[in-house]
Amino acid sequence: MAVVISVANQKGGVGKTTLTMNLGYALADMGKRVLLVDIDPQFNLTFGLIGMKVLEYGDRNVGTLMTRESEIEESLVHIQENLDLVPSHLNLSAREIEIINAYNRERRLEKALLPVLPDYDYVLIDNPPSMGIFLVNSLTASDYVLIPLELSYFGVIGMQLMFNLMRMIREETNENLKLLGLVPNKFTKQTKVPKLRLKELKETYPDAPILTTIPKAIALEKAQSEGKSIFEFEPQNRAAKAFQKLAKEVVEIAEG
Repeated sequence: MAVVISVANQKGGVGKTTLTMNLGYALADMGKRVLLVDIDPQFNLTFGLIGMKVLEYGDRNVGTLMTRESEIEESLVHIQENLDLVPSHLNLSAREIEIINAYNRERRLEKALLPVLPDYDYVLIDNPPSMGIFLVNSLTASDYVLIPLELSYFGVIGMQLMFNLMRMIREETNENLKLLGLVPNKFTKQTKVPKLRLKELKETYPDAPILTTIPKAIALEKAQSEGKSIFEFEPQNRAAKAFQKLAKEVVEIAEG
């Protein structure tokens, strides 16, 4: 049965999509069967993986799964060996009101994913940068939360919002939800600020596991713009090595 991980942070611009995509590739390269789920109405993960083919999935995407207009088996997009995608779509925002008014609305994603969980080792969910029905569905369906963050003042302070949301989810819809770890992202050694913020983060949240730091790399942005993982674009890049290390940490934690 798959381990379900939400990649989430209510703050935007912290690299959730880049992390989801490259961690998924790293796990797949380790021989793990991985399903990526794009539940962000901005559909950046979907566009990064399949480009304009996103237009072909108007009637079979994460939104139609949650409104029960399609089945998950017909919504799967094969990306490469060991790696599949449930795409988002530009009509996802329009379905939000319908989902909000639906019966058992918080569990729509959980129920949609259930039939294929035995087919995968890991499900990684890319989330929108906002508190809403999509993020609530994602956290309700997940075993773990992986939180990418930038080591800025507001990035560190914003962690409390995520921890408050996780506590609410545990109380209301998913008592087994756990923090997999924090992933400092876009790290640079050019100034002392990131190191200072990392020190503050450890002091403020001493019980929160801090996983591999992902360095800031232009290659990551270029790779995503070309619809490639960092491993396809520049496999010897230090960011690629960081994602490989992160994937091993994820496996060690999730599989004991």
